[in-house]
Amino acid sequence: MKYPTIESDLLIHTDRKEFKLYTDKVLIENLKIIKPPIEISVNVVSSDETDIEDRDWIYNSSLFDLYASTPFIENHVVPVSESLTDFLSKFDSFLEIFKSMTQIEGVELAPFSLYFELESAYILKFLFHPIPKETDYVTMLKSAFETIAHLHLEKESELKTTIENSYSRRNNKKYLTFLGDGWKVLNPLLEVGKEITQTYRKDRDWRVKKPHIMLNQDNFIRRFIFDSNWVLVFDHLETMLIQPNDVALYSNIADRCLNQAMEFYGKVILPRHKQWHGSFPSLEKQKEYYDYFEIIIQAVIFAYTALEAFANICIPAGWEYQTETNGVKTIYSKEAIERKFQLREKFKKIIRPILNTPDPSLENWWMSFTELENLRNEIIHTKQSKSEERYAKLLSKSVFDVVKNHKKIIQFYGEHISRYKTELLEEYPYEFGFDDVIPGLMTNKNYWKSYKSIHNINLDKSNEEE
Repeated sequence: MKYPTIESDLLIHTDRKEFKLYTDKVLIENLKIIKPPIEISVNVVSSDETDIEDRDWIYNSSLFDLYASTPFIENHVVPVSESLTDFLSKFDSFLEIFKSMTQIEGVELAPFSLYFELESAYILKFLFHPIPKETDYVTMLKSAFETIAHLHLEKESELKTTIENSYSRRNNKKYLTFLGDGWKVLNPLLEVGKEITQTYRKDRDWRVKKPHIMLNQDNFIRRFIFDSNWVLVFDHLETMLIQPNDVALYSNIADRCLNQAMEFYGKVILPRHKQWHGSFPSLEKQKEYYDYFEIIIQAVIFAYTALEAFANICIPAGWEYQTETNGVKTIYSKEAIERKFQLREKFKKIIRPILNTPDPSLENWWMSFTELENLRNEIIHTKQSKSEERYAKLLSKSVFDVVKNHKKIIQFYGEHISRYKTELLEEYPYEFGFDDVIPGLMTNKNYWKSYKSIHNINLDKSNEEE
């Protein structure tokens, strides 16, 4: 789209002349009471010029477009002028006729969209559909103006960083949607990835590795979805299946064993706190204790192993970590890091700069994590002198929270992956709160070349329709 020149505070684009007459009469004339009024100009544009870009991933049509100028933000939004308050009140009444027109042949339209050109670098488009419950358009518009003012005044902010990092197919246009508590940037690739994920997961086990998705950069409807397939060869047999996600498998083992262990605790241990008996269990009852030990040991080991597997996928291929001792520098490759560093060191020293996390040792899950690591090490590297103490720990109710804590840690890092290292979402397991995938992009030419190759179409046909 060609961004218009705005010579007033606000500019309205509509493709109907009667809308211009209505705007002049109902809105602009009524704004002249308070001085200085907010100046609004209206342009009637051809329907061919209306914004229809990106409809292959988002339906963003509206009845008219509203453009805000930088002087408007500086003079009326920061600080809020009396004229702006008056405008918002009059705009609410002005919108009534448009609200009744948002349903056309079963298709829902937004009454309007708001545009702002940020620092001559990005075109922001604020979408007013869908509208959250218990929210009105004027509240959303006021919030949009405040968001623009924040972006205009702040040199650096998390929202501005998100805008910069979100994908834009053309014109550096960025879409924002209202979630009830503020405006959120829509990343086209993430939104398409969500749609694909919903369909992909319908008939697949949640423990599979996420697929690799490639989109035609000119048309997101044209796409390839590739499973990560393995062919397992064993005992003169071959078995092809989708690669499992190690973190999902190990965590699921820990969960299953934990649930079984908690059943034993509820049946055998908990009643002892009420009736004060059972200090001398029978030989038959002792067998149940041993069964419990086997189960809770599995839960501890696999909860920790899930974290180990997760930490290793957070380290990108080719990543290096350098140390210096007595003037001697040592550089560790990804493979060396995986072998030589303890898990707590990976979280504190290696992964922290990769995912831009705060100091993990200050998080509320850290102490429980160190308990898990210590207990796991005591199990793996058994010392006979501490066996009695170790088994007593395994019978303590607190061990359940220690095992459960591994999922909080994975979710903590998932939040940072989704913000700062989205390419790792493909390795992140399902069912931990971040199921989406950021697709890759390919040119239209390469898409059709791959399409023909996959479908065994003669590549020499020059008249092949694309």
